[in-house]
Amino acid sequence: MSTKSTLIAIVLVAMCAPLARAQSPALSNADTSAIAALSESFSETLAAKDWKAVSALFTAEGALYAPGETAVKGRPNIEACLAGLPPMAAFSLSNHRVEGHDDIAYVQGTFAMTLPSPPGAAAPPQATGYFLEVLRRQPDGKWLIAVQMFTAH
Repeated sequence: MSTKSTLIAIVLVAMCAPLARAQSPALSNADTSAIAALSESFSETLAAKDWKAVSALFTAEGALYAPGETAVKGRPNIEACLAGLPPMAAFSLSNHRVEGHDDIAYVQGTFAMTLPSPPGAAAPPQATGYFLEVLRRQPDGKWLIAVQMFTAH
C-alpha cells in the first residue's frame, strides 16, 4: 500500500468513526440504575470493611489506583490493598457524570471519607476527593469496575 493510499485509509476511518459511535446504543435507564447501584454497593461494602465483596465489584483483571499508591491489579491484590486502608467511620461516593455505549461506561464523581476521631479531637477528620471509573458490562449483563482511580483534594 502506498503512502497516499495509507493516508486516504486513515482519513476515511477517522471520518467514519464518529458515525459508528453515533449508531452504537447509549446507556439505557436500566444500565444507569445498575451503575448507580454498583456505586452504592461499593460505598456500603467499603464502609463495612468487606474487602472480598468490594474486590468482587471489579473485573478479574481490574485495576485500582488509590491516592499515593502504585496500580493494584487483579481482585486478590485489590482485596489485599483495601485491607491495608486506615479505619473509616464512613465512606460515600457521589456520581456526577455517567456515560457510555454498548458494553463500556465511565463514571466521574466525588468521594468523602470520615476517619475515626483521635482522642481529644473536636471533630472526626474528613478526606474528600475525586474518582473516575471505567466499567465493563459482563456477558451476564452485570456492570463491573475495570479501572478505578481516586485522587484526594
